[in-house]
Amino acid sequence: MTETLTPYNLPEAANERLFSLAAGSDLLLIGELHGTQEVPRVLLGLLPHLVPLGYGGLALEMPADQRDQLLRCAQGDASPPPLFGPSDFRDGRGNAQALRLVRRAVADGWRLLCFDMAFRKAGDPWSARDAGMAQNLREQWERHCPGRKVLGVCGNYHSRLAPPTEPTDLWPSFAYAFQQLRPDLAVRSVNVTFGRGAFFNGEVRTFDNGPEYSAAQPEVRPPGWAGHTMDLYLPHATPATFLDT
Repeated sequence: MTETLTPYNLPEAANERLFSLAAGSDLLLIGELHGTQEVPRVLLGLLPHLVPLGYGGLALEMPADQRDQLLRCAQGDASPPPLFGPSDFRDGRGNAQALRLVRRAVADGWRLLCFDMAFRKAGDPWSARDAGMAQNLREQWERHCPGRKVLGVCGNYHSRLAPPTEPTDLWPSFAYAFQQLRPDLAVRSVNVTFGRGAFFNGEVRTFDNGPEYSAAQPEVRPPGWAGHTMDLYLPHATPATFLDT
């Protein structure tokens, strides 16, 4: 994996809003559309600026039982864990850009946390998985980086802090469940949105949100749908790539 990951250059106004939000947070969650190259680049750009604000943990929606192998891989002592290998179905998470982000973060002293459920029972509701993810994050946070703030990334349905206006089975969310477990911590979430482009989830999927939604430059916006603290709009999405492609 010889390619490098370059930070996403956000405008100064957007960075100021994000850093201000981070300063008042203990857990800053980035809600993503899985399978883009831009989100790992955004996180990479944030990392050095968050250290002075007390951050030291990078939390990923990846299986908790693969954390140790992912850490060893980032340190050059193991192959990538199964999430990064060939699969009958890829939802976009175990991509090459995410692995490059992890390697850079670990090299810079960030503590790695992986909070997704290792196993799921058939028929379990959405809320059972999200509750399990919240418990995993609490346990790993306390074990691996107590006393430090955490930057996390997960799918944007998991990062909601308040329920949607319409009834749904996709609630309570991971972010909400974690806030209930640790009401003493300030949890904030940023939903990354795009004007147009493509992402990988099972296959490359293209989209275009139209001229009414799109803008030429990245910007911070009010939350466009229930549950996030703010939106980070990016003009274009590029599908993630994988180690075996």
